[in-house]
Amino acid sequence: MHRLPPLRLLRPRPRLRHKPPLTHLTIHTFTRRLFKLPLPPPSPPNHHDLPSFLAHAARTALDPTSTTYIGTHYEYTVQETLLRSGFSLARTGGRLDAGIDLVGTWHLPAREHPLRAIVQCKSLKSKLGPNLVRELEGTVRANNATDTLGVLVSPREATKGVRDALARSTAPLVWMMVRREGGLRQVLWNARAEAIGLAGVGVEVRFSAEGDGKGDEGVVLTWDGEEMPGMDAVEAQMARVEREWLRLWGVSETQRERLLDVLEEMFPDERPLLYGRGGSSLTEGQREQVLERVRGKIAR
Repeated sequence: MHRLPPLRLLRPRPRLRHKPPLTHLTIHTFTRRLFKLPLPPPSPPNHHDLPSFLAHAARTALDPTSTTYIGTHYEYTVQETLLRSGFSLARTGGRLDAGIDLVGTWHLPAREHPLRAIVQCKSLKSKLGPNLVRELEGTVRANNATDTLGVLVSPREATKGVRDALARSTAPLVWMMVRREGGLRQVLWNARAEAIGLAGVGVEVRFSAEGDGKGDEGVVLTWDGEEMPGMDAVEAQMARVEREWLRLWGVSETQRERLLDVLEEMFPDERPLLYGRGGSSLTEGQREQVLERVRGKIAR
């Protein structure tokens, strides 16, 4: 049986200090199309992140003790918390969501393509049982994609039954404990999750920099020993690579949609390289073929 990854207990270091809070980030449609990122589900009409939900709840006098308030508040809290670890998630908010609360991508460092993530949030006061792990496993398998990760999130620690079910599962699964007020406290994943991309991920305890440092404040995710970049850093990198990629092709802002149309017809797998050299997987001759087609479309 695969052992779940242990925590490493470390004293405070500057790189593990609190990051400034991130709010919901929006990746532009062209960027999503360019990097082959999935489109988010339609947002609820009244809110799309924690601040907008709190404003909506105050405006409509939504009872903070109601299951709707508690569940929605926790889902947006998880969304906001995981932004700091490179997750770009959108709330589904529908009755036909198959138990999925958040969907999106996890942008791990040094990976050209992000993992797709489906997230179930269980804001329950009682302990969670292994049946919820099996439920998520079924949802991941129904998704029928090799790069999709199932993430189960709760404000309570994983029980032995949950840990055992997670370790036994052959679907790529992650367990996260996120406090109701925000903040990551526990992260576990299984062998299959490690095999599809989590081999470089680590978990480090964040200690308070005050006093004797004995009061831990939660955990942070790391990649090869460095704290995982948040979505703000990921989006900044994508924007930089997008600009360099457009310069490589020598097209203007007004021509970029035509270029993408032609690329999707001729080389549907082409996308900017975040970490590879040259910014493109195409040869110079292939790029010239694409540009000839683009110029032909403009001349019509």
